[in-house]
Amino acid sequence: MTTPAATDPVRELALADALAWEAARLAEIAAGGRTSAVLLWSCEPALVAPSRLSRLPGFARACTRAADAGWPVHLRATGGDLVPQGPGIVNLTLMFLRPQGAAPRLEDAYRQLTAPICEALSDAGISSCYGSVPGAFCDGRFNVTVKGQKFAGTAQRWRPMAGGEAVQTHALMLMRTPDENTVAILNRFYRDCGIDQVIRASAHVGLHDLVQSDEGKTSQLGFLRTIADRVHSWSACNLSERGQSTSNQSLPGNSPV
Repeated sequence: MTTPAATDPVRELALADALAWEAARLAEIAAGGRTSAVLLWSCEPALVAPSRLSRLPGFARACTRAADAGWPVHLRATGGDLVPQGPGIVNLTLMFLRPQGAAPRLEDAYRQLTAPICEALSDAGISSCYGSVPGAFCDGRFNVTVKGQKFAGTAQRWRPMAGGEAVQTHALMLMRTPDENTVAILNRFYRDCGIDQVIRASAHVGLHDLVQSDEGKTSQLGFLRTIADRVHSWSACNLSERGQSTSNQSLPGNSPV
């Protein structure tokens, strides 16, 4: 019998370890030690905030109250806004080298990141597109949306290097629609920081709500396997073009740290 660990393409990590893995892989790309790295991962309940929020007067109080409620706060280097993490959320981190002379287009990086997600949705019979969704957490024009609701959010970071740019992209995918408690935690954090912003649960949709309830687990696993297969193919092609071996990659299913 095949064990779940052998079939599940998603790595379960402590959030601090996942963020450390991203920082280490980006540094390796910037130093010329590798050309790409990818990982599908999930973690414990937490909030992740961009570093810019830490400069707000109410940030420390917001962090204390969130942690007391079981949502410790971590900072990240990429852009975007406050996001929740935990059960019901799967992340895709994709990093690569943008060679010197290549046009540095943010849109291209976002489309490369979201292509396997949109393809996996399409394979499941779900039509998706890009767009902003009022009331969604970390809203942006490169959300992956389904019927006007946010399914996945995106962020990226570019780091200059001698041979071009080291690019870090990240997508957060909702396996389940955020519940009212999660939304309340986000809204209280904003209030504590003095930010006039309101998140609505109805602005989001999880994969579980897009498929038949009796097919939920099977559909989720198939969806994530499709993404893993697409990302494996992308990574192998990326390295083949540069004459390198895929053994240097941290791919879904391999140990990231």
